[in-house]
Amino acid sequence: MSTNRLKYILLAFASFFGAKGYAQAPVAPDEHRSLSIYQIMVASFRHGDGGAEGYKAMWGPDGHTKNGNLKGVTEALDHIASLGVNAIWLTPVFDSSSAEGGQKLNATGYFTNNYFSIDPHFGSEADFKELVDEAHRRGLYVILDGVFGHHGGVTTASPGGHVLDSTRTLSDRGEQGGTGNISYPASLPYMTEVATYWIDKYGIDGWRLDQAYQATQGGHNYWLEIRKAVEDLAAERRARGEEWGTLAYMVGEDWGDAATINKGVYRDGGLLSAFDFEGKELISGPMQDVSSPGLCHGWDDVKLILSEPAKRGYLNNAVIPNLFLSNHDGYRLADHFATSDSTYYRQLMLRNAILAAYSGPITLYYGDEYADRSLETVGGQKDNIARTSGHLDARTPEEQELKDYISSAMRFRAANPAMWRGSSTFKRKTINGADVLIVYKHDKATGNRVAVVFSDKDAAVKIKGIPAPVNVKALIPVFIKID
Repeated sequence: MSTNRLKYILLAFASFFGAKGYAQAPVAPDEHRSLSIYQIMVASFRHGDGGAEGYKAMWGPDGHTKNGNLKGVTEALDHIASLGVNAIWLTPVFDSSSAEGGQKLNATGYFTNNYFSIDPHFGSEADFKELVDEAHRRGLYVILDGVFGHHGGVTTASPGGHVLDSTRTLSDRGEQGGTGNISYPASLPYMTEVATYWIDKYGIDGWRLDQAYQATQGGHNYWLEIRKAVEDLAAERRARGEEWGTLAYMVGEDWGDAATINKGVYRDGGLLSAFDFEGKELISGPMQDVSSPGLCHGWDDVKLILSEPAKRGYLNNAVIPNLFLSNHDGYRLADHFATSDSTYYRQLMLRNAILAAYSGPITLYYGDEYADRSLETVGGQKDNIARTSGHLDARTPEEQELKDYISSAMRFRAANPAMWRGSSTFKRKTINGADVLIVYKHDKATGNRVAVVFSDKDAAVKIKGIPAPVNVKALIPVFIKID
């Protein structure tokens, strides 16, 4: 283990016991707010020829990829970059091949038996390094999925000699959060080493934290120590001129509402970002139910989701909830709509436009750019039905049009800080029977100004600062740079 990594582990552990000089980072960096992440479920995404064999089974729909590997992800990087995103999130790639629970569980990666090695079913360390290096070469951050509250049978010490305390422990969420088998504070040195090891060795850029509430135990939020170690290491890498491994983004998974997250992973500044499950339901319906497509209150819901976090009940405006439309644990975005509806693809464009206009980090799930569906599949359950095969090409002109629209929206977001950092003001008007919402966004730091125009019918809309009216098609928002 490197001297640097050991130093940060010891500092983090000392901070728990009251070491002087420990300070929380109260506000997330702008680089975190600008993130547009593409999520990949490794085992179900793609199998790259010449790579590892993959698994033979995984929970998910029948007839879909189960043998995905790291080579398959590397081969997809050009496609991912073409979407205008700037990061990828990989579901866990750590060795789970001998974990308790059987192959279907092992393939998910969420119950590892070794946090410090790559699962040989997915590839080798050389395959992983190639993936990270190739992603970075295309300007894409790499975010790993980490499980810091439960494991599938870790029996060995870390490279630094730390061991896990695998006592069954109830988190501060109580019974609602379930029982994990990583007990803190005894496991803190081990898990802090996990968090820094992959940054130090491969230059990865951050962590998605599965069931993040499991690391809040005994009235203490252990994300404080782990986040500090990650941020300190990232700062040290920046200071010595490293380009990657400097982002230190950490986003927690907690399906709770804003009040629950405020009392959990956001408590005391432990994490600064958590997935916005409330926001997802607002704009694209429930996770595991297709009874509602979201936007039940129309443009009022758009105004709410594009408002500041505190106005939506989150802890303060320093936290940055990560907004998404679907993921690997529920139905896909397209499942909420009928393909026979003439507005089908427009409904998908509309929701991706809201995502692009969100002030803060966002996540796209693989396949949603092509309107992939899971409802027609056989064998999947509502918590794994969206683990369908990944593909890099459109199957119809309509799918290509959707992908092109999403790419354009994400590139506009990347080019205009008002999109991902700006404050929003709203103008509602009726134009020849069309219900129009104009969202003006302004970034104070740069002066950048944009407008996002929503309309339920075709309309010609006058935008302040733009000489000619802007033609907007029904349910296909338009992005306008004003300055």
